[in-house]
Amino acid sequence: MIGALRSAASAALALALGACATVPVASAPNAPRLPTSAPELGDWGGSSASAVVQHFQHEVAQRYALGLQLNAVAGDLRRYEFNCTANTGPAGRGDPPDQICRRTISADNCTHTWQVHLYDENGASALTRARALYDRRCGGDGLLGGPG
Repeated sequence: MIGALRSAASAALALALGACATVPVASAPNAPRLPTSAPELGDWGGSSASAVVQHFQHEVAQRYALGLQLNAVAGDLRRYEFNCTANTGPAGRGDPPDQICRRTISADNCTHTWQVHLYDENGASALTRARALYDRRCGGDGLLGGPG
């Protein structure tokens, strides 16, 4: 009888101590993660618009892995001064983006605009595609640097 009580007490003590132990939460090893640094916008003050857009496209492709939650990607862009909104415009042709994130900087008589279009599939809220765009408008330039 005493042995059974001692055994039960040992089991209860082990359970109580186990409840206090810190158990690490395993995350999926291949789960995509967002970087902790700001996205690189490129040398927008000194490079051609073509070089800036190529750099920005590469940055977005490397930064936002497919499968990330759309709201996490938009939240990351907001942290770095992008204005993100759901695309409520007319569907038109093709597959319109679900979210549009835009950042504009004006400097030296030029306006620089970066956009990231975020797509998901069938409202799943998971990133299936991201499209990076850049535009520079200086002085009397028109859209995409053409005549005004």
